[in-house]
Amino acid sequence: MSRRVILTGAAGAIGAAIAALLAARDWQVIGIDRAFPDGAPALAEQVAQDIADAPGYRAALERILADGPVHGLVNCAGIAQVGRFLDQEPRWDLLVAVNLTAAIQACHAVVPSMIAAGGGSVVNIISDSARAGAAGEAVYSATKGGLAAFTRSLAQEVGRFGVRVNNVSPGPVRTPMSAAHGDVMDKLAAKTPMKRVAEAVDIAGAVAFFLGEDSTFVTGQTLSVSGGLTMVG
Repeated sequence: MSRRVILTGAAGAIGAAIAALLAARDWQVIGIDRAFPDGAPALAEQVAQDIADAPGYRAALERILADGPVHGLVNCAGIAQVGRFLDQEPRWDLLVAVNLTAAIQACHAVVPSMIAAGGGSVVNIISDSARAGAAGEAVYSATKGGLAAFTRSLAQEVGRFGVRVNNVSPGPVRTPMSAAHGDVMDKLAAKTPMKRVAEAVDIAGAVAFFLGEDSTFVTGQTLSVSGGLTMVG
């Protein structure tokens, strides 16, 4: 029987790549996003839900759990706010709600199901800016850094129950959204030891590793998927 995994941000470019790879590996992917494009064959179920709506999101998760155990959770949803910190209006509630609070809430709802089932795997998508920082993305970086710390702390609490919690940390990723900044992406590719930026499928591969059988003794870790960019600064 297929294992069930909840994937937030499933309608985005990275989420769609994760869903496709997991479905190909016999995962039953339950996708959560605010809306879905026509045709998402990799998703066994589509749940239209704004994860920033805390009560509504909790209710949606509980409905999913009522249908059976969940073996995997991928917190992929995220938003950015770009600009000099001191030039911004002090309105960061949505950024924190989507990037940090929703992931914490999902873990609080879903991890007990994993424990009851004898184990499971949580994968949180953070960012290399959580470690290196990023000018123009101060609060975004803070939310990702907070999620990284949460991952390590939760891993220490639930490892004894067979539940693993890890981070996938992308560097720059080429997506339809980043296409408008092609010159910037090209400059980043030139700085990267592997001479390209990530594709969405690269992130999906790292997620699949943490969900799969090859990482059953790995928890509390962060895997940077940046082609070495953040290694060299």
